[in-house]
Amino acid sequence: MYTYQTGNQTIDYKIEVVPNRTDITVQICDKEGVKVIIPRGLNENNVRSIIARKATWILKQLNGSQPAEEKPAAPKKEAVKKETAKKEAPKAAASAAKTGSFEEGDKFPYLGRQYRLNIVRGDVAKAEMTFRAKFIATVPQSWNEQKTNEGIGQLLTEWYQGRAGEKFQEALKSVKKAADNAPESVKWDELGEEYATTQDNTIVLNWRLLTAPLATIEYVIASQFTNADELFEDAAERKQWLSDNTLNAF
Repeated sequence: MYTYQTGNQTIDYKIEVVPNRTDITVQICDKEGVKVIIPRGLNENNVRSIIARKATWILKQLNGSQPAEEKPAAPKKEAVKKETAKKEAPKAAASAAKTGSFEEGDKFPYLGRQYRLNIVRGDVAKAEMTFRAKFIATVPQSWNEQKTNEGIGQLLTEWYQGRAGEKFQEALKSVKKAADNAPESVKWDELGEEYATTQDNTIVLNWRLLTAPLATIEYVIASQFTNADELFEDAAERKQWLSDNTLNAF
């Protein structure tokens, strides 16, 4: 059983992981209480963000004492589409939450691995994020919970985006070894639910792809200008991550 505190009220909830599920559903039942049904790949922090966004709805249902089920999100499309004339990018299951609730020990994905968050409160004027085998967020002692959550969310966003260019170019370098017609460079941007797209003949990647292994990033890059399934012998393994995970970095 997990707990989320909002104001002076507490929401107790259970998490049920369904491997083949493609949407996220919040259920309120008389016997089981609040239950969040999620696909494999989401961590506890992702679920807390969902509870935070749905807190008003959940409390209304609980106080109304009638069983209810939130309308599930639209099912995600195929993780990787077949080649089209416009080279459309595959769609992600969901975009990252705009505001999350962050706690000591939360884990966040980076290049296919999970790293813990360490929150340090100190006598500092400006918050900063460092990475040494874990994410270390140093925030001012005076920050309250809301300010801390907003600050850490911004720090994580800036940290990922600060490494997007370097890591995506690293992935492209590997793709060039397998494809002679690979582009010279790629860019990154905020793409919502898209893994990647092509704009003005330039491949643009979603910065949240940094949560995926480099091999998967290489597959996404290749899918923008050639048949990636034929380019890589281990294509099935490379794109499996896209089916099993979402781009919910935090």
